[in-house]
Amino acid sequence: MTCSCGSGKALADCCEPYLTGAAVPETAEALMRSRYTAYTLRNIGYLARTQETDQPFDAVSAADWARQADWKRLDIVNTQAGQASDETGKVEFIAWYLLGEDLTCHNEVSDFRRRDGNWFYTHGEGKPEARAFAAYGRNDPCPCGSGRKFKKCHGG
Repeated sequence: MTCSCGSGKALADCCEPYLTGAAVPETAEALMRSRYTAYTLRNIGYLARTQETDQPFDAVSAADWARQADWKRLDIVNTQAGQASDETGKVEFIAWYLLGEDLTCHNEVSDFRRRDGNWFYTHGEGKPEARAFAAYGRNDPCPCGSGRKFKKCHGG
């Protein structure tokens, strides 16, 4: 089974060791990818364990979102710092998913902090969904995975 984070690797060789606790992500981007994979697999416990925010983790809302969304792909837009030698990092991503027949996305710039060798999600600032759709090329394959051009699928 291919990992849903978009790395192209098998799940067992990518995010699964993080989700099971057999390994820890070495970078902020690796944590971001593994958190996306946790949503696709509905592993809410992993999301709770890898988050340190000012607000308490809302497991019910996270589980509802994970269950309702038909997760399609993760695009990493940009990373700043977040390497094994850094204490903080930022990752901008777009998570594409279907709600019913409607293609939607979550575009966010996430902040991460490393403590005691472990990366944690600390904060996220959402970007307008329209920004992600506008940046997607009309002739690119649709992010829904249909194989059709974006303009002939969900971009029309």
